[in-house]
Amino acid sequence: MRSRTIREGSVGLLILVGLAAFIWLVLWLRGFSPGSRTYRFSVSFTDIAGMKTGATVRYRGVDVGKIVEITPGTNGVNAVIEIGSADLLIPRNAVIEANQSGLVGETTIDITPTRQLPKDALSINPQSSRCNSQLVICDQDRVNGQIGVSFVELLRSGTRLAQLYGDPAFFNNVNALTKNASVAAIGVSQLTGELSLLSRSVRQEVGGFSTAANSVTAAANQTAVQAGIAANRIANTADQYSLTAAQLNQLVASANDLVTSNRGNLVETLDSVRQTSEQLRLLVSGFSPTIAQLNSTVGQVNSSVGRANVGVLLGNLETLSTNAATASANLRDISTALNSPTNILVLQQTLDSARATFENAQKITADLDELTGDPEFRSNVKRLVDGLGSLVSSAQQLENQVQVAQTVEPVRAEILTAVSRAARQPVTTQASQSKPQQATSLSQLPTHRQTSKLLPPAPKKHPAETPTK
Repeated sequence: MRSRTIREGSVGLLILVGLAAFIWLVLWLRGFSPGSRTYRFSVSFTDIAGMKTGATVRYRGVDVGKIVEITPGTNGVNAVIEIGSADLLIPRNAVIEANQSGLVGETTIDITPTRQLPKDALSINPQSSRCNSQLVICDQDRVNGQIGVSFVELLRSGTRLAQLYGDPAFFNNVNALTKNASVAAIGVSQLTGELSLLSRSVRQEVGGFSTAANSVTAAANQTAVQAGIAANRIANTADQYSLTAAQLNQLVASANDLVTSNRGNLVETLDSVRQTSEQLRLLVSGFSPTIAQLNSTVGQVNSSVGRANVGVLLGNLETLSTNAATASANLRDISTALNSPTNILVLQQTLDSARATFENAQKITADLDELTGDPEFRSNVKRLVDGLGSLVSSAQQLENQVQVAQTVEPVRAEILTAVSRAARQPVTTQASQSKPQQATSLSQLPTHRQTSKLLPPAPKKHPAETPTK
């Protein structure tokens, strides 16, 4: 009885365990994972290129999720992508492409961000309701994708390319282009021979030009040496000018010192003159009472000779002599200040500085006359002018050669045009082949004539040099 119960319990427990294992297996196959932190979002494609559920999703080349659902629609296909970790933040502006790779053409989704996220966006949780969809792709968002590398597009491009190469018109154009290229190569070889002849003549002209340039260089070197000597002389002259300027500065300083040192004396002299003038005015004003006193004295003498005021007359005369002595002393002070030895020495120094300045100016003028009157310097300048004249003539000859080269280019164009016209004519008979050759030769005749016109004329013989029969 107990064993039966144990058997029945074991069967029931086994059934429950099997049922639980089956349910877990079904949930696992459907992608149910209760402990994982995943999020999903939808991507719209115009064409998924054979994409299937369970395909790999890669972010920067690393597998980060898979495709869990594909829903076709009228205007496109929606693919639901599941990212395996909520810690992976995908920028909103990332490029989402459906690419085919491998031998079997397996389609995967590649997510490539175009720029890095800011530091304040690294803390966003894509599963949160506060997720900022403007910065990152959040849970249940919808974005647009595009087709990347596809074998179907590659096959279509190969088919279009094969059709293009298989077109008879395109093949005929390629053949015609090859023939024209061969004819053009022949014309170019002929033109190369003519250009080689032209280059030889130009090389000879350049040799003459180099000789003229060497002579001009030698003359320029000599002129540079003379200019260096002249520069040294000018430097010496400038030094003399600087010395002269220093002496002038000393002269100005001496004049300033003279004015500064004699300023007190001049002020005292002016004060003395002012006092003297005041004393003279007082003296003149004092003469009028004296005259009046003399008149009264004469009257008194006339009235009474015995009562003459001799004492008052003597006092007035004494005052007059005192005033005259004071005026003479003031005049003596003025003449002493003007005849001071210090002032005479300062004036003598001023005259010496002016004399030295004029002597330096005379030396500078003599140096300039010596520089401009040097015959060797004038001959060097003359040689420099002659060298520049030969240089100008050589440049004119080079311009003529350049004009010849520019004229050869239209001749080459005419040759190519004639050859292309001859190549386009249908090749039917031997007689028809000879006609283009004749046309080509006829078209080349003006070219040789033009080339002969471009070449320099042959030197004419003097009538005396022609042999007589």
